[in-house]
Amino acid sequence: MNTSVLQFLSQLTEKEGIWYSTSTGAISYPEEGNAICFQLEEHSYWFTHRNDCFAYLINKYGNKGLFADIGGGNGFVSARLQEEGHQVVLIEPGQIGCRNAKKRGIENVVCARLEDIEWAKGELQNVGVFDVVEHIEDHDGFLKTIHSALAENGKLFISVPSFQHLWSEDDKDGGHYRRYTHKSMAQLLKTTGFEVLYSNYCFAALHLPIYLFRTLPSKLGLRKNPVKNVAKEHGTEKGFLVQWIMKLLKVELSKIQRGKQIPFGSSLVIVAIKRTL
Repeated sequence: MNTSVLQFLSQLTEKEGIWYSTSTGAISYPEEGNAICFQLEEHSYWFTHRNDCFAYLINKYGNKGLFADIGGGNGFVSARLQEEGHQVVLIEPGQIGCRNAKKRGIENVVCARLEDIEWAKGELQNVGVFDVVEHIEDHDGFLKTIHSALAENGKLFISVPSFQHLWSEDDKDGGHYRRYTHKSMAQLLKTTGFEVLYSNYCFAALHLPIYLFRTLPSKLGLRKNPVKNVAKEHGTEKGFLVQWIMKLLKVELSKIQRGKQIPFGSSLVIVAIKRTL
């Protein structure tokens, strides 16, 4: 364990390579979520594309120093960052996710919510919350806690589901409170002490399919047991349609790398910098 991580670990208890907080509260995420994702992540075009996008953005905008992957699940993002030389600590409240992260070789794993840790001001240089903020009812308070823990000019990397008109039973079952747009996320970040450096949509190829095959069936009461559809929708079988989507996502990644704006998509990605509240 690197000594620069030890400041907040001193309040935790270590067991079998995982650090635990003394107490933790409820989270808005299904218990089986990490177990299901762990079976999909290595073969999912969705998880792969999200990783590719953030690996590029973190390498471009990230600060030197510790990267805290908050709500990092099974460590799929953390593993990519660790492979690329970043010093990472994964903070995940679910024990299944933490154990899976250790299996992936994540060095620093903490089983806790962000709120369970007493952060020293300016303790972190970078924070990632990848598809986490939508699970937090008090997203203002959550981001203010991150703001306090970040160093001056610390960087915040966010991904969230976008556009409320794409809301479906999948959002409800996944423990989401809302979806976001450029405007709503920019306003939230401004009021919690951040300045947006980069904002873009991604997964444009999935925008219409999600509306047609998730949102509309949900509105009509026809979308049942979304969990059963997860493997198929993540393209683990690599059929023709999935191959086509993967090609479109490669084009999208190239656009992101060239600084192009994507006008719509099923996710929103943000890079923000800490400013004085």
